[in-house]
This record gives sequence, C-alpha cells and structure tokens, in this order.
Amino acid sequence: MHPLLIGFLPSYGLMAATALLVAWIWFIRGAERDGLDPHEAGRIAFWTVVGGLLGAKLGLVIVDFGWYAGDLGRLLSIDFLRAAGVIWAGVLSGLVTLAVLAWRAELPLGRLLDAVAVPLPVSQAIGRIGCLLAGCCYGSSCALPWAVTYHSAEAHDQQGVPLGVGLHPTPLYEAAWNVLVVLPAVMLVRARRQRPGEAALAYLVLYGSGRFVVELFRGDAVRGLWFGGLLSTSQLISLVVAPAAAVAWLSLRLRQRASQPSTSRPDGKSDAASDAAADSTPPASEPWEHPKNA
Repeated sequence: MHPLLIGFLPSYGLMAATALLVAWIWFIRGAERDGLDPHEAGRIAFWTVVGGLLGAKLGLVIVDFGWYAGDLGRLLSIDFLRAAGVIWAGVLSGLVTLAVLAWRAELPLGRLLDAVAVPLPVSQAIGRIGCLLAGCCYGSSCALPWAVTYHSAEAHDQQGVPLGVGLHPTPLYEAAWNVLVVLPAVMLVRARRQRPGEAALAYLVLYGSGRFVVELFRGDAVRGLWFGGLLSTSQLISLVVAPAAAVAWLSLRLRQRASQPSTSRPDGKSDAASDAAADSTPPASEPWEHPKNA
C-alpha cells in the first residue's frame, strides 16, 4: 500500500480531510432541507468536528493510558498527532458536542442528529480507505482471494503491519458495511421517520452492530483488548451503544403510537367528530427538541 501518496503527503491525512469535507457539505445541505439555517448549521458542524477530533484523541489516551503516562512528551509526538484515535469515542463526543450546541442555540436536536447521521457512514468509509492505504487498523491473517498483502517498510515502521502476509482487509469490510448497509438504511429511515432522531438512532444501531463483527477480523492490538483479548475497546462500546440506541428507537415509536388519538367509537363505528378533533390536534413535541422549536 502507499502511506505517502504524493511526496510527503500522507494518504490517511488526505482521505481524512476528504471525508470531513464531504460530511460537512452533506450535513449543511441536509440541515437546510430540514428548514435549519445553513450558517448556524455550519457553525455547529465546525465545533462538532472539533469535539469529535478531541474525543477521538482522548479515547486513544484512555486506551493506552499507561503508555502516555510514562512519557507525557508522547502527546506531542508526530505519531500521536497523526493517529486518528478511537473512532467510536470521536463519534460519541461529536454527537455530545452537537447536542450541547443545539440546546444552547435552541435548535431542534432531533433534526440536527438526523442531518449528521446520513453523511457519517460515507465519511467513515472514505476514512477507512485511508486506513487501508496507510496500513493501520489491519486485519488478521487471511488466505482468502481478497486478502491484502503489505510490502511498505514505512507502513510497517509506522503502524506495525506485518509484511508479506495475507491479511483481512478490515478497513474495506467496514467501508463496505457503511456504504452498502448503513447509508441506505439510514436514508430510508430518515425518509419514513415518524419522529426526528430516528435516523441517528438507526445509524448507531447499524454501525455498532457492523463494527462489532468487523473487529473479529482485526489483527492489530493497539486498539485496546480486554478480558484476555476477548473483546476490543470498540466492541465494548458497541455492546453498550447499539442496544441502547435500539431501545431509544423503540421508545420513540411507542411514544408516537401512544400520542395518536383514537378515531373510532367503542362500537367500532366511525365518529366524524372524533376524526375532526384528531385532525386538529397538534403533534406532540419531540422529547429532545427545545420547546421553542418543538
């Protein structure tokens, strides 16, 4: 693979920048379609990205706390600055940042979360192509026809990827899952959502499920392993986030069903007065939207 594409330009850095640009543009357009101010959406997008990047780095420090605590100078090293960090930590910290900003600006959180949920799988897929090129997040040994083999000494020195050995292309596995499964499903849910926020919850459920499976084929240990190597850091997070998001999604649907008034009489006959009253009843406010924007 090619850790450096053009001279000193790192392939991962280029793909990460491309991913952020694509997500930024897509998010602002999606927010605008939902009736939100594009300038305000751009401000929120900027700080959400900052929060996500810082969260990903913090996750890396937490996972390898002993390593960094032994020499705080490593926090200023080129390797640390170049590392993406823990992606799950970045996603969650970015979402928390967005939620805080939306609350302070009195903006509808559910619609903002749905606007960011659509470009997330695409940006993550682009980033994973960068991982494949750089040699990070590599897979375990693989004898299948689609195995990848690294020969770059620089990739080995920087990422520790084995050379001359067939490996599972785990970055491609995750990229394919995000583009072929997560993205279409999130777009479908957003188009048919009954309440704002459902698309974001669908993303958390599907990405978490896919990420858990992909981790089974990873070969690098720097991502953090627990319980004697039984689970990785991302698997532990997925085990918490995906079920929690599924429960929240189900709760939203049940609340929507409960908020719909009955339009039939006990004897089963249609009641025109009840139908008219139901039509004039305003929709229930979203549980996570500011009252001013509900």
